[in-house]
Amino acid sequence: MNDTRALALAGAGAALGMAVLAVATRSRAVRRMDRAVEWRVRPLRPRIRLAARIGTQPGEPYAHWPLGAAVAATVIVCNDGSPWRAIIPMASASLGAILMHHAVKAVYARARPRHALLLGKTEPAFPSGHTADATAVLATGAYLLVREGLVSPAIVAPVAVAVALVVGASRVALGWHWSSDVIGGWLTGIAVASGCAIAYGQLR
Repeated sequence: MNDTRALALAGAGAALGMAVLAVATRSRAVRRMDRAVEWRVRPLRPRIRLAARIGTQPGEPYAHWPLGAAVAATVIVCNDGSPWRAIIPMASASLGAILMHHAVKAVYARARPRHALLLGKTEPAFPSGHTADATAVLATGAYLLVREGLVSPAIVAPVAVAVALVVGASRVALGWHWSSDVIGGWLTGIAVASGCAIAYGQLR
């Protein structure tokens, strides 16, 4: 019960933080920060484009779905019990993040950075979908692997955090998102992952 309460609080806090940030992106302070980051990254873009393209891959639909499936398959093969305890949380992480970030974008249509607009990317910017999807799947997968006793938290937690950070940073490096969009994506992913972790606890 304590785990469930902690997860619920973390999820609610992340969702609230994302909503507050969405409103805050209309403020001069946040817009000034976003422009300052974009101004610093812009001249570096030609040199870091290849690394950023690699770093963004875990957030792509063709990557985070297989990643979730791989975690579910590992749990099913290595441990006894109902396969649904792994399948449902991991599928929910991918689908839930997609639904959540699209729902926010439908309500809050924030414009992309100029670089993205010039390349024809007109979908609303906040929150970053790639970041939200990758964060949700990585956090949920790490939680399941630890709870199943398959991987030490000292190993999987830093890896999950590092990959989520790289995906978010890559979206700014490529010019597709403002920095606050990425922060919103991380918060969205954490909110979804918290719900998926609670679902896993109920199914275990």
